[in-house]
Amino acid sequence: MYAFHVNYLKISYGRKYMKNWKFTVIVIMLFFLSCATSEVKHLRNIPRGSRKGLVVLNFKNNTPRSRADEYEPWEFGIASMIMTDIESIGMFNIISKERLADVMEEQQFQLTGAVNAKDIVEIGKLTGAKYILTGSFMEMNGSLRIESQVFSVEKGAQLGTASANGETDEFFEIEKNLVNKITVFLDAMLSENEQKIIASNVETKSVEASLNNYNGELAFMEATALKKAGKKEEAKKIILEAKANFKKAIELDPEYEKAKKNLSKVSLAIPVQL
Repeated sequence: MYAFHVNYLKISYGRKYMKNWKFTVIVIMLFFLSCATSEVKHLRNIPRGSRKGLVVLNFKNNTPRSRADEYEPWEFGIASMIMTDIESIGMFNIISKERLADVMEEQQFQLTGAVNAKDIVEIGKLTGAKYILTGSFMEMNGSLRIESQVFSVEKGAQLGTASANGETDEFFEIEKNLVNKITVFLDAMLSENEQKIIASNVETKSVEASLNNYNGELAFMEATALKKAGKKEEAKKIILEAKANFKKAIELDPEYEKAKKNLSKVSLAIPVQL
C-alpha cells in the first residue's frame, strides 16, 4: 500500500504510520481516471456546461483488521469504478483531482468516508459541485457489502443512502447494483436499457486482478509525487512495483483492458518522468 505527500497535502492510501497525521484526507487523485473517462461513450447527450458537478470521495474500508490491508486498494478502486459508471451517464462533471486536492489543502479537511453537513456545503461551494458522494465497504468471509451516502450541497443535507451486497467474487455486480440505486438520489434514474449498458461495462470479474490493478495505480501516483519532490531513485523503485502490479493483474485476467492500458501508460511514462 502507498502513502505520499502531494503539494504539501497529506493524502493517505494505506501505510499505517501515516494514518495518524492530523489532516489526513482520502481523495481520488486519479491520473488514470481522467484518461479513461475521456474515452467513455455517454448514455445521454447533455452539454458539459449544463451538467451537474459531482465530487466522489474514497470509500472507507470497514473490513475486519485482520484482512483490511488486503482490500485497501478498493478504498480507491470502488470509488473509481463508481465514478466511471456515473461519468458514462453524461449528466455529471466529475470534479478534477487537482481542484479537489487544492480545496482539501486550503481548508484542511479531514475526510475518510464520513462527512458532515458543514463540510459538504463548504466543499461544494469551493469546487462548484452540486452533489458529494461518499461511502464505505466491508469484506467478510467471502461476502462484500458496499454502502454510500449522497449529499446535496445546496441543501447541506444527506439526500439518501444506498447499499448493495453479495458474494465478494461478484463485486462487479454489487458495484453496478449500487450505481443504479445512487442515480435515484442524483435525479438521474436509469432506464432499463441504460442499466443493461452500464452492467455490461465490466472492468474485470477477478477480485485479485482488480486489487492488483488499483494497487498499481496508487503506486504510480506515489512514484509521480516522489519524482516531483526530487526523489527520483525512490520513484524508480515504486514505479517498478506499479508495473509488477499491472502485469499481475493481466496475468490473472488476460482480458483486463484497463490494466493493459495502465501498464502501457506506466511504461511510456518511465523515460519521460524518471
